[in-house]
Amino acid sequence: MKSCYILSALILFTSFKALSQNRDSSNAVLQRAIVAKQERRIQQAMNLFEKAVQYDTTNVDAIKAMGEWGIESRNFRQAVDAYTRWYRLEPNNEAIFQQLATLYFNLGRHKDALEFVEKWEKLHKDKPMHYVAGMCNYYLENYPQAINRLLYAAETDTANAAMYYTIGRSYLEMERYKQAIPYYQKAVNIDPKNPRYPYEMAMVYYAIPDDKNAIVMFEVAAQRGWAQNADFFESVAYCYMNLGNFDKASEMLEKSLEKRPSSVSVRYLLGESKYKGGHYQEAIDNWDQVLQVDNKNARALYMIGLSYQKMGQKDKGMALCDKAIEMDPSLNSLKQKKMDMGM
Repeated sequence: MKSCYILSALILFTSFKALSQNRDSSNAVLQRAIVAKQERRIQQAMNLFEKAVQYDTTNVDAIKAMGEWGIESRNFRQAVDAYTRWYRLEPNNEAIFQQLATLYFNLGRHKDALEFVEKWEKLHKDKPMHYVAGMCNYYLENYPQAINRLLYAAETDTANAAMYYTIGRSYLEMERYKQAIPYYQKAVNIDPKNPRYPYEMAMVYYAIPDDKNAIVMFEVAAQRGWAQNADFFESVAYCYMNLGNFDKASEMLEKSLEKRPSSVSVRYLLGESKYKGGHYQEAIDNWDQVLQVDNKNARALYMIGLSYQKMGQKDKGMALCDKAIEMDPSLNSLKQKKMDMGM
């Protein structure tokens, strides 16, 4: 019995000695890591912090230092690893909750972030993490919760363009377009260089619809450097068409075709714009090009027929319309509608 006691004591002593040696080694490497950090040797500092933790996985000082350096050097994955280790050692340490909430948010782990937001706010109701909670809810598509939290955050953070943009975008996702506009406008005003804000604001105006203001915001987006590609010019063209400015719409559609010359849909739309603007031969020319690509496009053939009728070639035009109806009988209803409208 006495020998067993001696053996147990020896094992405990040996273990304690090993732990003590590990802690000494950990602290020694920790000091080297701190020096490397002060000298801005970024990767070497991180490697040394990790080594210090490997020597002693219970060394809170080393774990905390590694986490703080991870945040400072924007190495969020290693920072999360450090604070997660610290959390396992001290699960009731509230200082960890706020850090992990922010770190998980920065890594896009939004559910995990909200878990630690909740832990923090249970202890600090006077210091809610509205911004992090709002943004996480937005990315999780919980738009009403996102709006609610971000509106609270906006009470004290009035210069955060991204936050106002996210509120506007949340209303947009809920198809509440008019409510989205004021927040997009705030984002546009706060950040005078960002081209995405005015571009999306233009699309929201288009959806309302408010084509006049949509065009204004498209122009602002272009001035800020938004790519004026085929889709951009097509979107602007739709606005001008809705406003009845067919010459300007045609100009935008021609620019769209310069970017995407093989687009049959834009070519057809250009024909429609020319037709509505009274340029019937140009409309015919564009619809002819549609038929060269798609000779079964009965609607293009029908519109060519109408264009000839507008130009005074009634018999030729009616024959083409009848041929189009043979190809697609559903066009007969279009014929009746245009007859009723006197077209």
